[in-house]
Parts: sequence; C-alpha cells; structure tokens
Amino acid sequence: MGVDKRDEILGRKVSYFRGRMNWPLKTLAGDLGVSIQQLQRYEKGINKISATMLFELARIFKVELACFFEDAESPASVESNVYNILLIEDNVNDEFLLRKALSDFPKKLNIYTINDGSSAMNFLNEICANLSQSLPKPDLIFLDLHLPVMRGLDILKDIKRKVQLQEIPVIVLSSSLNQEDRASAYSLQASGFIRKSFDYEEFKEHILQAMFYWTDAVELPRFSEQKAS
Repeated sequence: MGVDKRDEILGRKVSYFRGRMNWPLKTLAGDLGVSIQQLQRYEKGINKISATMLFELARIFKVELACFFEDAESPASVESNVYNILLIEDNVNDEFLLRKALSDFPKKLNIYTINDGSSAMNFLNEICANLSQSLPKPDLIFLDLHLPVMRGLDILKDIKRKVQLQEIPVIVLSSSLNQEDRASAYSLQASGFIRKSFDYEEFKEHILQAMFYWTDAVELPRFSEQKAS
C-alpha cells in the first residue's frame, strides 16, 4: 500500500516544525509518548496522524491547528470524489473494526479519528472558525455514544446547533441496548443509529449499508454543492 498524499503532507509538516524547534526525534517522541521508530513513520506519512495527535502536536509546537494544512491543497479541490469520514471513537478495538469495515467500501475515503469528546468538539469548532476551509470538513461522521470527557449525545446536540455543521449526517454507534439512547439520538437529529454487534460481519454490513445510502441513494451536502456549481 502506498503513502497517502495527505498523510505525507502532514508528516512533512511535523518534520518541519520539529526542525524549526531544533529538536531531535527523541525529544518529540518522548513528548508524544511514542517510540522514535513510530515518529519516523509519522513523519514519512507511513502511519496516519489522528486528529487527536494533531491537537497534541499543535500544543507542543505552540502553533494553530490550521498550520498543519497551510500550503496544502483544499481537500475538496484535490479530489472531489473522495469522502472525508470522521470517526469519533475512544475504543481502539472498535476503531480498528470500523476502519476494517470501511476498507471494504469501494469508494475512496479519507478517514480521520478523534478519541475523546473534548478533542472532537475542539476539532469541529476549529472547522467552524477556519474561514479558509483548510481543515478537512467531514462529509459523514460516525459518533460513539459513550466517550470520555464529553458524551456523544452532547457532541451531536452541538453539531446540530452549528450552521456550518448541521447538514453533516451523523451516524451514532453504540453497544447499548437501551431504547432511550436510540430515541435520544434521533430526537437530536442523528441520521442513523448502529449497534456494535459482536458479529463482525453483521456490523460491517450495517456500516456499508449506511455508507452506500449516503453516497449512492442520496447526495451528501458537499457533493450537491459541487454539482450546483
């Protein structure tokens, strides 16, 4: 598998900021809590840099998050047929299964992961404030119901209050059997509610059905705008 262009750009940015600080690999790796080998793979664009890690890198380098996307082509203009998918999920095993399921989707996806509610809200607020639109605005969001720091339902409520984000479909994911959770999600305008089944094939089928619906049966907002223009 080759290196994704966006991962390569982000990796070069990390290397640039580290060089500007005159830090050896060991210093930044220690601050991030990763090995030197892992950091090298991030800088080469081999390993994907999650949105959560980008926030941490911005804090360490004392720069704005948008700096990592400056001088890069806009996600919408690079490849208009690529879908930006945001996963807000704290469980690494569930993230792995979701990514695995999406890897069988036939269309090209850019997948970003955020691992806690607070970082998710920071990222979404940055998108709303980023007038240059250099940050990757999601076309579709998969949102875990139970997250550290902030509940998934609170994030959903905030998304639907923001004019810049409210049209983005949000698919809620949960292992809960509580009917009230599903009712609450739909009352807050969730576009779907998928239970995390113990059967991977069943879970994958539901994820892919949702993806086909939002990319084939109907048009996502960004793609409708592109056709109109």
